[in-house]
Amino acid sequence: MIHTELCDMLNIKHPIIQAGMGPFSTKLLAIAASNAGILGLISHSGGPLMGLEKPVPQIMSEAIDEVAKKTKTPFGVNVRVAKEQPDARKCIAMICEKVQGDSDLAKKLRVVVTSAGDPIGGTKKGGLWAEQLHRAGILHFHVAAATRHALRVQKAGCDAVIASGYEAGGHIALNPVHTWVLLQGAVKAVKIPVIAAGGMADGRSLAAALAMGAVGIQMGTRMIATSDSDFKANYKESFTTAEENATVVLPGFFSPHCRYLANEWTEGLEEKMAQNTPDTELMKYKAEGRYLAAEIGDKRGSILCGQVTGLIKDVPTVKELVDRTIQEAEEILKNLPKYVKS
Repeated sequence: MIHTELCDMLNIKHPIIQAGMGPFSTKLLAIAASNAGILGLISHSGGPLMGLEKPVPQIMSEAIDEVAKKTKTPFGVNVRVAKEQPDARKCIAMICEKVQGDSDLAKKLRVVVTSAGDPIGGTKKGGLWAEQLHRAGILHFHVAAATRHALRVQKAGCDAVIASGYEAGGHIALNPVHTWVLLQGAVKAVKIPVIAAGGMADGRSLAAALAMGAVGIQMGTRMIATSDSDFKANYKESFTTAEENATVVLPGFFSPHCRYLANEWTEGLEEKMAQNTPDTELMKYKAEGRYLAAEIGDKRGSILCGQVTGLIKDVPTVKELVDRTIQEAEEILKNLPKYVKS
């Protein structure tokens, strides 16, 4: 059995976090992940971006209620705190209010993972994000893509940093710092626990991350390709035939760098960019691509994923994925001492 500080912090069996992947829903995935002994994360809803009419805080509140009813184990929520995300404050306030008003929920909703913005954010009335969350008894993790960002996460009062490298899917950092370089830098730079993310696929990933000083890993793309996840079958299956060079980095909704699976849609986006297509038309094209992939399951849509797609060859249940990841990591770690000679 592999037991780390992350397990103690979150009261989970295995040191693995299922990544938040907004604007897509991960309610079903979070339930399956938490029931498999890892931390499941509810993603920050896309709301209008995904054709939903309800306010985003309401959508996420309902998701929290559903996940809480269907799992007896801890879970968390991802909130994007970018400047372009005006509902972040309301979402964090909603989470704190729900937890403070429900003792049963407080035992399950253990952490909020903020991302895509400054961890030193908050409100004049409530204080920093970390202060608001800590008052509610909730841990605060933040995703960082550079060592200097990890230092800022620590300064913000966060409980842990998730070091996410350039290999990751979806919106990624402007500078191409890859996971294994970033992880070493973050572990050396900060005193708070570090979780590795970006390119995490199996037991080898977990063993390597632990060997480098991480307390666990976060898996995103690999979790999409599970039979329990909320994503359409074609979306998942598109990963099983891809190679590690099958992704491309192009502009996304919130940043100029977003990693997609290369296909007809990405070729179309590149053509439109080369033709200096107006931003309004580009946004419409991106929205259409997201709808095709997420709502219809059309492989010709915009499929966000990491380079780890090249290592995905099947679509297991979350429990099967977790169990074999832990088993692989245990076998590797047991064999490592033989390389040390006295």
